[in-house]
Amino acid sequence: MLSDKQQKIIDDLWDGLSAQQRAWIGGYLTGRASDSAGAFATSNATLQILYATETGNAKTVAQALVKSAKDRGFKSKLTPVNKITLAEIVAFKDPVVFISSTHGEGDPPEMAHKFFDALKAANTSFAQVNYAVLGLGDRAYKEFCKAAADIDKTLSAGGAKAFHATTLLDVDYADHIAGWSDAFLTALSALVGHATPKTIATVKSTSSSTVGFTRLTPLEGTIVESIILNDKDSAKETYHIEIAFDGNLPYAAGDAAGILLPKAADGSDPTPRLYSIASAPSVHPNQVHLTVALAKHTQPDGSTGFGLGSGYLAQKKIGDKLQFYIQRNLRFRLPEDSSKDIIMVGPGTGIAPFRAFVQERAEQDASGRNWLFFGDQHAHCDFLYQAEWQEALAGGALTKLDVAFSRDKKHKVYVQHKMQERGKEIAEWLEGGAHFYVCGAKSPMSEDVEKTLIDIIVQHLGKSAEAAQAYLADLSEQDRYVKDVY
Repeated sequence: MLSDKQQKIIDDLWDGLSAQQRAWIGGYLTGRASDSAGAFATSNATLQILYATETGNAKTVAQALVKSAKDRGFKSKLTPVNKITLAEIVAFKDPVVFISSTHGEGDPPEMAHKFFDALKAANTSFAQVNYAVLGLGDRAYKEFCKAAADIDKTLSAGGAKAFHATTLLDVDYADHIAGWSDAFLTALSALVGHATPKTIATVKSTSSSTVGFTRLTPLEGTIVESIILNDKDSAKETYHIEIAFDGNLPYAAGDAAGILLPKAADGSDPTPRLYSIASAPSVHPNQVHLTVALAKHTQPDGSTGFGLGSGYLAQKKIGDKLQFYIQRNLRFRLPEDSSKDIIMVGPGTGIAPFRAFVQERAEQDASGRNWLFFGDQHAHCDFLYQAEWQEALAGGALTKLDVAFSRDKKHKVYVQHKMQERGKEIAEWLEGGAHFYVCGAKSPMSEDVEKTLIDIIVQHLGKSAEAAQAYLADLSEQDRYVKDVY
């Protein structure tokens, strides 16, 4: 297709380009080659920016793109994917870009499950859709950026046209966003008829120091405390582990710690294990506390095996070293307005971030009320941090505490049952502006909590089931209903 001379020119140019410049060139050529180039009237084209976020990073990138698009003369509209349907996307005459993170082993963000379920079942023509996809993920996981890749696959199979190549970025995404944005907007310019810049802009990293904030730049920590929280008679081993570190690491209550594990026998690097941080940095500077349940299983030979991450941490002694990093969660945050009330549902080790929340609120002398729902198997041996919660109640740092111990009565009682009992008060708190947090097992706990919350909204706020779901979606969009589940 190309002459030898043309091929050599391209090869020589390509070899001398940086990653950001290659991304720009890719966008430029894609835009120039688009069959739809010039199909949109410049004055009428509105860039549709759809995002799906778990910890807030994808939303932050989407918001930055709004500003960059405006600087280049484009109108844009920002929408979370949980507030749009496939039928609306099919009808788009404007260009659309999807920005999505991937959670855990290839899962879409929790707030976007409804959209991705519809996408998975789609048997739709997207023939008139002009799209681009940006994925944020972590190459340490097998299913790298699967959520974004699924969007691309479904749209392409439905006949949609990609006006910019799908881009999948690793945990150091912040170093590459400026380059991607420039390349994307150049391709968009070609698509809608804007004049394409004749020179490649100098791309600068938009990230601050990432030391200690990605698995690529971990810190070394030292174990300074490791105790079992469960009392005798418990079937569980739940460890409270304190890790000290040197230097400045400005994390926040709600963030997680990523623990790097030793190389496997085959020399590969295991996927880092994430644990919600159970301490507030304002109260425990230069430390992170973890709440770790030792996972156990029976091996083929009948012996007991242990979880890779929890087993590694459980055998650590005081003075031992390990490597870790902070996984920021920009959504799972305390309200900026400390007068706002918060409701926290955290059974088992899901209690971890709420220990940090209550510590932080007490340090802030926050006027907002704090309500905690906790559950486990037995009150006498599985009431994690019991003395701390009782002290917080007595001192006013904790306003209300409801507990559910499933094995202490004939009929099992879980946190959602306690929520149902307190439904009227929960509804009143939500109507008064309270933030609602859930941490712990994704299935079935968080699903049961959400069903119960919808029932409470229906029963006590007089809404239909559909309106209750929309009410909850609005709370999620405002970061007033947030889940950290696994």
